[in-house]
Order: sequence, then C-alpha cells, then structure tokens
Amino acid sequence: MSQHILAAEHIQKKYGVNTVLHDVSINLKKGEIYGLVGQNGSGKTTLFRILTGLIQEYKGSVSIRKTDGRASKVSAVINSPSLFLNMSAFQNMKEQSYLLGIRDVRKIEQALKTVGLSDCGNKPVKDFSLGMTQRLKLGMALLENPDILILDEPANGLDPNGISELRELLLNLNRSGGVTILVSSHILSELEQIVTRIGILHNGEIVKEVPAHDVLQNGTSLEQIYMEYTRGA
Repeated sequence: MSQHILAAEHIQKKYGVNTVLHDVSINLKKGEIYGLVGQNGSGKTTLFRILTGLIQEYKGSVSIRKTDGRASKVSAVINSPSLFLNMSAFQNMKEQSYLLGIRDVRKIEQALKTVGLSDCGNKPVKDFSLGMTQRLKLGMALLENPDILILDEPANGLDPNGISELRELLLNLNRSGGVTILVSSHILSELEQIVTRIGILHNGEIVKEVPAHDVLQNGTSLEQIYMEYTRGA
C-alpha cells in the first residue's frame, strides 16, 4: 500500500452555528493526484485552508507525513496570490521568493521554466492571458519545491487551450517531478483524465470516494457518479 503523505482525520469546522465540515477524513497517497469535487458551498475551500494551515481552529487532526527522512512541503493556490500587474513574471516571482526567504535566482528560473513562462521577457502580467496568469500562480507555489500541491479550481475560467496546458503541466509535475496533487474542479470530464482517485464532498461530508480507473472500467462517468451520490442526498 502506498504511503500516506497527508492524513486528515475527522475534520469538523463551524462558522457560528453553521457547520461547514462534518467529520471529514481524507488521506493522500504519495505520488497520486486526488480530485475533490463538490458544488459551491460544499466545504472544499474550507477543507483546503485547514490542510494548508490557513485555518487553525477546527476539530480533528491533520498530519503531514515525512518522506525520505525529511518533512514534506506543502504549497497551495487557494486564494489568488497578489500579483503586481505592471511587473513581469520574473519580477513577480522575485517578490514572492523574498517573502519565502529564497535568494537563489536559479529557483525562480527553474519554476518559470516548469510552468512555461521563461520566454515572457518584460511583458507585464496585466497583458497575460488567464492561462498564463494561472501558470504564474502555479510557478509561485513551486518555488519551494513542494512534495504536495493543493489547487482550488485552477481551471476556473480557462478556455480549452488553457485547460489542456494546465492538464499537461499537472501531469508532468506528478509523473516527472513526483509531486502529490490534491485538486478541486467543477470540470468533471477534465478531472477524469488526470486523477487517480476521486472524492465527492457534499454538504460538508465525503459521500463517496472511488479510484478513477473504477469509473472508466464501469463504463460510466464521474458526472454520473457525482449526480448519483448528491442528488437528493
């Protein structure tokens, strides 16, 4: 069995009298791409913020396991990082690297190469396409060479070309870079092409978890499974 690199157990979160997450448990296996799906308001973003330490008041436990004798690093794109629109991709990455305490310019260059923005020169971010902007945000998350990458709706608003570029980027990070990925998306047909496992979060609960290959072997679709477990639940 693959090693669990991240384990969240019995997570509960309330805002006032409103319970957003009810006893949610989710485990990431080292090297997998886990897709989390659910309608707006189902609790996905709240769960991601808990997993990344942005929310610290909750019930339950989150454990980031060690790999190869070292602590695993987690990076995320949840709330859009602030971008300096009049600056280039490199300048934005440099500002982010200072915040992270990174002084090695080679790490910036490598991250830009990974997300395909090495040749943008002095082009200001305000002139970027949405797809380029999303790749820049990913580049910022890659500066620390994370073991785990958490992405909240990274394909939101992208055109088909942007979605395809994002898909190939995530697959390359996973297969060549060994990055474990947790990603949410409303584009269920896209998730089917990249994930190894799928969790359905509905009304603050994981109502179904299934390996992606089971979806394909059963001759069904993720959309059908999603509707089955959320309609009338």
